[in-house]
Amino acid sequence: MADFDFPADLIDLQRAFYAADRRCEEIGASWPRPTAVAAGIEEISEEQHAELSRARAERLEVVERMAAHPWWGTVDRLKAKAALRKAARA
Repeated sequence: MADFDFPADLIDLQRAFYAADRRCEEIGASWPRPTAVAAGIEEISEEQHAELSRARAERLEVVERMAAHPWWGTVDRLKAKAALRKAARA
């Protein structure tokens, strides 16, 4: 894998994405089991739907900010994306 000198704000954005993605997963994990919903035993509330929608919107905002970062225009984007993910997890 090629070495890249990532801007600190881009690494921060990748970490923010990981956090936002985890938040979406946590919200989904707190929902009733799909089989219980399908059986009519439990239901997903409007507040639960709204909470997940907000979390997804926040995650999308981070993705859009990462994608628009000017640094991407200076590198092989495909190789750099994989390296960024690894660097952000370090």
